[in-house]
Amino acid sequence: MRLPPIEIAINGKGNSVRYFACGTFIIAVLFASSVEAQQTVNGCQIKRKTNCQGANLSGVDLTKSNLSGANLSGANLSGANLSADRITEANLIKADLSGANLSGTNLSETYMTGANLSHANLAKANLSESSLPDANLREANLAGADCSLANLKGADLTGANAKGTVFIMALLDNANLTRVDLTEATLIGTDLRNTILDGAIFCKTTMPDRSVNNSGCPK
Repeated sequence: MRLPPIEIAINGKGNSVRYFACGTFIIAVLFASSVEAQQTVNGCQIKRKTNCQGANLSGVDLTKSNLSGANLSGANLSGANLSADRITEANLIKADLSGANLSGTNLSETYMTGANLSHANLAKANLSESSLPDANLREANLAGADCSLANLKGADLTGANAKGTVFIMALLDNANLTRVDLTEATLIGTDLRNTILDGAIFCKTTMPDRSVNNSGCPK
């Protein structure tokens, strides 16, 4: 006589173990609930939608953290490691991110009005649809970053590395791009009204009208 399947559930903290008995065979299946790793730094809980306004996170290693929807306005994140993080739709207004490592970080649709990103590493970061008016991006590394549809009105990018950066439909009017390296950058549809371009390097640069500017290529 063949026994019907018997299910025994043993629930533990964060786990659920189920045993299925069928005849002489017992199959154990472990269902591990995915618990998002969290840490608390100087009273700030590192998690989605956290409220850490004005928190001191200077120099902290937050690699691969998820801070989407977080309120970090006015926070000190100078020198912090935020590489490969997910910080979408967050509030970083007037935050200090100077010298921070944001390489490969997803910052899409994030609010960074007046934020300090000077000397920050934003290589290959996703800044699409982000709001950065009046932000300080002096000497920042934006190589390969996606700034499509970003609002950079009045931002200071003096001396920034924007090699291969995508600025499709970005707003750069009244921004300061003095000495910015725009080699192989894409500016299609970008608003450059009143943009300061003194000493900017154009080489294999796709301009707003889709023409290619090679005026700054080495001779």
